[in-house]
Amino acid sequence: QELINDSKESNDASLQKACWKWERLREELEEEMMKPVSAGTTFQRKRRIDVALAMSDLVQRQRRRLDPTSDDAGNHSPVPSNIAQKNNLADALDSAIVVMLTKSSLGNQVDKDMAENILKFAYSGSTERIGDLLIKHPFAITTLLHNLFGTKRIRQLETRLKCARLIALAVTAAERAARSQQEGITVSNEESLYQIVLKGSQLCEQVENMVSFTAIDSVEEGQETSAGRQLSAMCIKYPVIAQGALIWAKELASNPDFVTTAAYPTLAPCILCLVRIISLHHPLARPAALEVSLIFISHSNSDISHQKMESIKEQCLRLMLLLSAQGLCIEVISAVKDKLRKNGSSELDSALIRYFVSGLLDTVQPPLTVPFCNAFCGLLVESQCLDALKSQHFEQGRRAQIIRLINEIENQAGGEGNGARFWSDARPILSTVKSVYSTGEVVN
Repeated sequence: QELINDSKESNDASLQKACWKWERLREELEEEMMKPVSAGTTFQRKRRIDVALAMSDLVQRQRRRLDPTSDDAGNHSPVPSNIAQKNNLADALDSAIVVMLTKSSLGNQVDKDMAENILKFAYSGSTERIGDLLIKHPFAITTLLHNLFGTKRIRQLETRLKCARLIALAVTAAERAARSQQEGITVSNEESLYQIVLKGSQLCEQVENMVSFTAIDSVEEGQETSAGRQLSAMCIKYPVIAQGALIWAKELASNPDFVTTAAYPTLAPCILCLVRIISLHHPLARPAALEVSLIFISHSNSDISHQKMESIKEQCLRLMLLLSAQGLCIEVISAVKDKLRKNGSSELDSALIRYFVSGLLDTVQPPLTVPFCNAFCGLLVESQCLDALKSQHFEQGRRAQIIRLINEIENQAGGEGNGARFWSDARPILSTVKSVYSTGEVVN
């Protein structure tokens, strides 16, 4: 960590970039290891958590006996025995965050004492340090959002207020960090922001109990507007509310009882519409939006008409096509291909496959990249995709469109230049797709 801190102060841009990548890798690794798992004994799960936190500054600062309020790697002076009250509070803050991370990873809810122990630092210290520590550990923020927005949300108002304030501190800390790198970024007011976070969680709870709600791409927030309109406006204006709403949507859709409720046929399209609005305004939320759409595609209920279920799944596919146009094309195609391989026609029937491929053909245009060609051609040669696209229900003009697209890709691949060698591995699958769809054979 000291080496990383020293490198970040270097004037070498490549070295700084490497440090950012390393820190991001550490955050992702810690978050992955901290996720609650049901496998293994309690001791094994606790051991996994201990390993995840072992290299964290929350633990290492106290072991190195450095000033816990200092992030300066060069501060190697030992802490005196008569340590100041400020340093005692800072040590207690580190320990309180470790306790929250540990208990949350074991599947426990954040309670009043956990939140209060973290906020105690603000009584004699600075609230900025609380936010700075939280954003260094994204799992802590995700945990707080789950406890506020998730379907198993905290019910006690006092605890919810404390969690909302912690989230507000993390948001303002992130805005301060961004402002130090780029001018023009304003830092939100902490007091008003935590009220907004609390209101956003209450709106999610409110629309969850409705039969349907209105989600529109508008920033109208007046009290006279409906709960759905207020939630849509807050998701557009505040990224933290958008992230919380996605957590709520994912948890609600993952509940197997949700698809059997009477409100599902009318509530599901509203949730998908809200997710689409979030993906339009918040690029970093798009992977989570893809996860939500994949969960809805997997739903099945024999008590709901086939036409209605097809309509909901078509809405999911339209959302996925939108996400593919917004930069997640390879991820979307790979997800659909995995669905076909694992679950077959139980989730995506031939009509839905044709609907998705037709949408892709209307979206993509040359020049195309090698990874896209490998993903798209890999989808086209899947057995279920072949059966759907070589059917008489798939327009002949669409198959001709596939051939034209392959011809344009081959022309692009045959060009001279440094990029030609990257196409060598893609040429066999291009030839396979072209030969398969060039024949006039149609499956009845």
